[in-house]
This record gives sequence, structure tokens and C-alpha cells, in this order.
Amino acid sequence: MALTQAEVLDLFNQVSAIKNSDQILLITANQNGTVSATKITAELLRAYLNRGFEVTIGNDGYFYIGGVKTTVMANSTTIVEQTDTTVAIDPNVLNVWGEVRSLAITLNDGASGRENEFKIQFTCPSNHATTVALPSSVKWANDEPIETEAGWTYQISIINNLAIYAGWENSNS
Repeated sequence: MALTQAEVLDLFNQVSAIKNSDQILLITANQNGTVSATKITAELLRAYLNRGFEVTIGNDGYFYIGGVKTTVMANSTTIVEQTDTTVAIDPNVLNVWGEVRSLAITLNDGASGRENEFKIQFTCPSNHATTVALPSSVKWANDEPIETEAGWTYQISIINNLAIYAGWENSNS
């Protein structure tokens, strides 16, 4: 049974139940997928609760709880601006090219025992479709490889050598 915010706050109104200086053990998720223990004071927890559990992500990428910066970064995808058109790419980042006439991409090994997604974004020149070459082990959804059109932007996602794509017509085409 879940407690309401009022029920949790009521715990702090009991005489001698918990002091402001008492420390509360929390589990913190780390960037590398592990967890570690961290402590906060009851006073800080109460401040978070009184602010209505307001959790935001700052421009610096860290979580803020009740306006207070935490030491935990929000998970987000790193964008890698690519310039080479023959390249080996890493998983779990968004590989972005501008306008390219062709791409020859190989896939670097990812972490063992984890999902490794290869993400690709590129734009076809307004007068030329882009050709995309991927390893022969990559299989396309519905056995239909990507067919690009001049003046469109495409995104490709590959997980376990299974690829899907989508395209959008550029507004200035």
C-alpha cells in the first residue's frame, strides 16, 4: 500500500520520532549501472517532501530535488557529431552527420550482457539520395533495406543486428 505525501509528512510531526539531524539511508543509482548508499538528513528529506517532490533536471544535467542540486546525473544520450563518412561507431550514443552523399558504417563491440543500441542520424543533400552501407549481419525490418530520398533526414536504430529507420522531409526541400 502506497503512502500519500501527507502520510509521509505526518511521520515528522510525531514527538521524538525523528530529529532533524538524524540521517536517513538512501540508495543512489550510479552512472555505471551500480548502486551505492548515501545519507541525507531528516531535515533535508522533510524539505524535499514539503516542496511537493519537485524533481527537475538542471541545464548542467544533474537532478534537482526541491531546487537542491543532487550528485546524480540524469541519464541522457551523448551526441557524437560525425564528419567521416567511413567510420566505426560506438553503441549507446547518437551519431549525427550533416548532409552526406554516402555512409559506410561498421559497429564497434558493445558492453557484454547489456543492450547496445547503435543510433544514426544523417541528412541527404537536396539533390542526391544518400547510400548507406552497414555490416551484412544487420537485418532490416520487413527485409527492406533503407531507401533514402534527396532532401530528407533519416534516423536508424540497430539493436542485436536488427535495424529500423524513419525519415522526415526537410522543411526547406
